[in-house]
Parts: sequence; structure tokens; C-alpha cells
Amino acid sequence: MTTLGTDLDTTSDRLLTEVERQRKYLARLPDDFKFPLFNASQALESQRRSGYRNTAAAAREIVDNAMEAGASRVDICFARPKQLKAHQRAESISAVAFIDNGSGMIPKMAQYALSWGSGTHFDEPSFIGKFGFGLPNASINQTRLVEVYTKVAGAKAITKAWLDARHVKEHGLQQIPDPAVAELPEFVQTYLDKRGLAFDHGTVVVWVEPDRISYRTPALMREHLLDDFGVTYRYLLERVELFVEGTKVESVDPLFLTPGARYFLAEDKGGAKMSADWNIPVKYARDDNGTLSLSKVDDVAELDANDPNVEAMGAIYVRVSRFPYGFAEHATGKVEKDNHRRFEIRKTRRGMSFVRAGREIETVDVFPKSMKDQAKGLGDWPLLQSYAYHWGVEVRFDPALDEIFGITNDKQTVRPIEDLWRLLTAEGIDAQLGREQTFQRKMRKEEKEKQRSRDAKKSAVTTMAESVAAKADSISGQKPRVADRVKAKAREDFESEAKRRAKVDQTSIDQARKAVEEEAKRRPYIIDFYDEPRGPFYKPTWAHGGQVAVLINREHPFFQTLYSPLLSLALGGQAKQALDVLLIALARAELAIDDETCAAWYETQRERAWSPFLADAYKMLQKSAAPVDEETAVAGGEGGDDDADELSAEVAAE
Repeated sequence: MTTLGTDLDTTSDRLLTEVERQRKYLARLPDDFKFPLFNASQALESQRRSGYRNTAAAAREIVDNAMEAGASRVDICFARPKQLKAHQRAESISAVAFIDNGSGMIPKMAQYALSWGSGTHFDEPSFIGKFGFGLPNASINQTRLVEVYTKVAGAKAITKAWLDARHVKEHGLQQIPDPAVAELPEFVQTYLDKRGLAFDHGTVVVWVEPDRISYRTPALMREHLLDDFGVTYRYLLERVELFVEGTKVESVDPLFLTPGARYFLAEDKGGAKMSADWNIPVKYARDDNGTLSLSKVDDVAELDANDPNVEAMGAIYVRVSRFPYGFAEHATGKVEKDNHRRFEIRKTRRGMSFVRAGREIETVDVFPKSMKDQAKGLGDWPLLQSYAYHWGVEVRFDPALDEIFGITNDKQTVRPIEDLWRLLTAEGIDAQLGREQTFQRKMRKEEKEKQRSRDAKKSAVTTMAESVAAKADSISGQKPRVADRVKAKAREDFESEAKRRAKVDQTSIDQARKAVEEEAKRRPYIIDFYDEPRGPFYKPTWAHGGQVAVLINREHPFFQTLYSPLLSLALGGQAKQALDVLLIALARAELAIDDETCAAWYETQRERAWSPFLADAYKMLQKSAAPVDEETAVAGGEGGDDDADELSAEVAAE
């Protein structure tokens, strides 16, 4: 070992100059160091932090390989620990196995497959695979030890190859060990036996003691993979069956346009509709100046596979879906209905979904938006606000067009070239998405007005909360009393209401007064609504004839985050009525105060302290939890109120 920089070896890097730091690390190299393209130890650690967002994203690489090998079935199963380590739960994952019935690999190929760049599809990348990075890259991202068990048809034994990052030397040439004959791991064989499956040919990839998986428990990991695979492989599940711990993966179309997929609903039954679609033949070719550019092909004669200037050609398929009101809806509690489940899917697929060779790569949620982008002809794309949960757009293409979409070697991201955005803009796709945004905004505004109209009609019916509050008064013998300080105002309001009713009903003023008084006696409490963006979350007031009125502000986050979403929950109607009783109690107490100073103090607290605090806290809660649209607060609320009306009728009948 050279002595270069030995005196610097124990010195902290931050105290060294750049040249001294170079000497320090070069001093660690052996004298016969050959300077390989990659230094194995550091390269592996770097690869462990490659761009897989979660375990499902890494697992896709193994599933991709199985499909590429002709598998008709792929199973994923988990091993539980035989001996618990410190702080380890019995129901945790100690290994993950991917079992396929594909062609399998001959021994040398199993060894070769664990090295980076060992793919067999470089010359003809017609399907999912291409770069030869998937197996080692994804595996090392999740574990330090990956084992591959494989067998081709007719082979007498199973071959085992492995990559163990725990024993890679810091320097020097690193090699994949020679494969060996082996039996399948016990938990894999048990899984196969339990389901009556034989391992005559195929491959089993095992992540041993994975240390970077997204979920440690089998139940959560199972749901994680089922949800992701259902969307990612939605177009491929017709020819390949996927199972996670014995549960079959079902296809999920995030645009909800595919019959037979989960949560699909026919358009005539209230399902999504395809509002637009395109089939765009394109070529990527060099012009007279040698510059590559993407263009639409108007005449099939332009497509000449022998033209040396043509780098790629193919077709781009685009479709846009539109969801009706309530089709995909946020839920505050446990997700139980299909419209809530659709919203959970849309949360991770808001934007443009890119699908390569039938396999989804990613959903891009940022379109070209700057003035510079528009000046370059990249389009006028909509800002993906909450309305984008209610429409979807998908772009499908074949691997021949990878250069246009900027597919990375881990097949996790797309980086479209500017010409692609220009092409989509020329086809009017940016304008179509803008129309979808406008449609959803307008429709939701109209539905919101309809809901407010329904609320107004319902406010004429005594609710359960109002009824039980009146009964509580009867039990205590303490009915609400108009405070002296506001009696003059209450009389004025009473007379104003009587005159209004006399005019509308064409009755005498005395008859109108009597009607208002009788209504106040029959319904001493009333829950109603108002709309004031900067107003308090509720206001107590004396309504006509001495009613205690609780006016709830639909524009306050209290209503949007707590009050209205209660109606979409099981027993939500009952919870909403209980909340109404609480608000009645607060309003009743505040209105009964005779002292002007004390009353002013309560009003100030409600308007300037409680309401702003609730507004800020609920806004943060919305951001921390699932996103909530402004229209979501009133969606699906009718069921809960209907339940409440039935209960109110029962109370009133007692």
C-alpha cells in the first residue's frame, strides 16, 4: 500500500483542502489498482439509493423480467422470521420471493443476470425490458443479499446464483460467484405446495432480509403491491396472472374507461366517459441540417424503415376521460365505497399517465406552464388543481419511441423532449385538458348551488338535534329567553318577518304574527347555513319569534373539513346531529347573556380567536391528510341528512 497522504488519513475531511482530500482517498488504493469503470463497494451503495420511490416500484422490475421471460403467472410471497431479533415483530417480513413460471435461465445466464447491463433485449427492445439493469438495480435498492433460483424445462436441478453486497471488497475486481445447485428456500416451497403449484421451469428471485422495504408487515406490503400492480400492469393482466400472498391482482384503469377493471361503471349508469382520443402516427428523423425532430405523419408513405434519417417511428395514443359529479369522491374516514376508492387511486394518478408497451411508467403532474414554455410553442396546459382529480389523461407508446419520451434505465420516469409537447399542443390536447378543467369547475359550482338549495329546503324541517334540544329544555324547565339587551332588535325582526309573510301568503298581519309565534313554539331551535368566506365558523342569533338560530358558515374550513364530510361516514348522520346539539348549546349560552361587555367578549372570542384558529388548523389538516376539494364538502351529503330526517321524525313522534 502506498504511503501517499498517510498522515492525512485520520484528519477530518472538513479540515482538508480539496487537493489534500484527494491525496487522502488515493492513499487508500493498493499499488496495483487497475482503475475499473466502477468501484464496486461505493457504486453499490450509490445504486442502493437509486430512484425507486417505494418497494412496489422496485418490485416492478422483477415482475417485468418474469413477463419478458414468457411467464403466464407470477407469485409474490413473504417469509416470516424464524428467530426474532431485538425489537422485531413476529408478523414481519424477513424475505420477499418473486416466483414465475417463465422459461428460466441456464446457469451462466443466472450468473450474468446479476451484473449491471446484462440484458438480452438491446438489439430488439420490443417489450418491457431493454437496459439490463432491472434485476440487480431493483434488488440492491431493497436488500444487500439477493438470491436467484432458476430452472429451464428438462433440467435435472435448480441453479442458484446470488449477489451479496455485504461481502463486496472496497477495491479491486468484483465478480458474481459461480452458480451452484440448490433447493428452493423452505418458505417458497411451502407456498408452492399450499397452492398446488410445481416448479418445473421458471425463476425465483429472493430478497433476503430486505432492509429498505416500504412496509415491514405482510398485510400492509400485500395491499401496497396489489394496489400498485393493478394500475401499473392494467393492460398486461389479461395474459399474465399476478398473485400477492395468494391474492390475485385485478386491473385498475385510473381513467375508469376499461370494462371489467375494478371500480368501472358504464357511462349510462353514471360512469366515466371518454371525452376525446387521438391516434397520432409519428416519426423522429433528422432534417437536412442533421437535426432530430418529431413530426406527425400525414401519409403512411412517409414511413420508410430503410430511411437512414429516421431514428424512430410509431404511434402515440392519447385518451381523455371525464368523471361525473360524485364518481370519485374524497372520504374523511375509512374508505368503504367505490367512489371513495376511485378518489384514492386518483390521488396518485392526477396528471398525465405515460404507458410504455402496456406497462405504466409514471404519472407526470407538472406540465409546461412558464411564459418561456408558451413562447416556445410547448402549449397552454392547465394548472393541476383539485379539479384534475375528476378527469384523466393517458399517453401510450411503444419502446421504439423511448428517445422521444426520455425513458430512464430504471423505467421509473419519463422526460419528454420539447417536440412531444409541441406535437400534443398542435393536436389540441392542451386545449382539451383546459376544457376539462373548465367543465369540472362549472359543474361543481352548479352542484354546489343545488346542494345549497336542498339545504335551504331541509332547514324547513325540524331535525333530530333541534328536537332533542327542545326536549332537554322541557326536562330542565329552562327554556331559552331573549336577553333584555336585544329584545328591541328581536321585536323589530319579528315584525319584519310577519309583514313579509303576510305579503307572501296574502294574509292579515295578525294571522302572520300568530304563524311566526306558533312556529317559534313548535321549533325553538333551528340549524341553518350562511356563506361568508371570512366569517366565523358559526353565528348564534335570535330568529323570528324568539327562535335560537345556529347559522353554520359553509365557506369556513370547519364546514368543509369536519361538518359536511361527517355525512359520508357510517353513522355520520348521528355524529352530525350530535355536533348540531353542541353548537346549539354554545349558541344558547351566548344568546342568554344580558351583560353587554360579557356578550361582546364572547362574540370577539368566537369571531377573532376561535374561528381564525380553526380555519388555520383545518387548512393544515387538509394538507396533511388527503386533499379535499371545495366541492367535496357537499358531495354525497344527502344520505346522511336523510338518515337524520328519519331519526327526527321518530323523535317528533314520541
